[in-house]
Amino acid sequence: MRMVSPKDSLFEGAEILEKVLAPKDFHFQFRGEGKSSGGRSAWAEFVRGDRRLEFHVRSNLGLVRYHIGAESASHESYMRELGVRERCRYPRFSEESKEAFSGLAHDLAFADDFLTGAGALLRQAAKRESSDSALRNADVMAASVGDKRKVERQGNTKMQSLIFNSLKYPERLSESERKMIELARKRTGVP
Repeated sequence: MRMVSPKDSLFEGAEILEKVLAPKDFHFQFRGEGKSSGGRSAWAEFVRGDRRLEFHVRSNLGLVRYHIGAESASHESYMRELGVRERCRYPRFSEESKEAFSGLAHDLAFADDFLTGAGALLRQAAKRESSDSALRNADVMAASVGDKRKVERQGNTKMQSLIFNSLKYPERLSESERKMIELARKRTGVP
């Protein structure tokens, strides 16, 4: 098996994608290459107006993002929003980056909303992805400031009420945790 640089792999893959995207007036733009702790990488985009299909290659095709103006969504989020995630061929595990690019080219057949349409579903996917990310970040923050530990170590009902009042992110409690604390407040009279 020959070793191909990320940049060479990216250009080989771009030829595959170009067959789908050039007829829709998207133009290839190489954006750069570099080296980081993860190794060498390269990235490029297919662009038409304010629409961009961004893709990155390290040892294989990695990140793929669809952009319309300032809004963007990952390939997986967008395909899920389109309702076709189960029929997608990218990402799949393969040693050959050409297979990954062929899979992405296949999936682009589902993306008329992005390629020629108004982009409403892509914008919806971007909003959902942003919201999901914000929820995950809030959960991480609640855990990092110790809120989850406080709730897990709660003792008697009076203590539960006092713990709730000391939480920095009480909105991150589960429904059952909120009910437990509400019952404790009623029993003890602690506000």
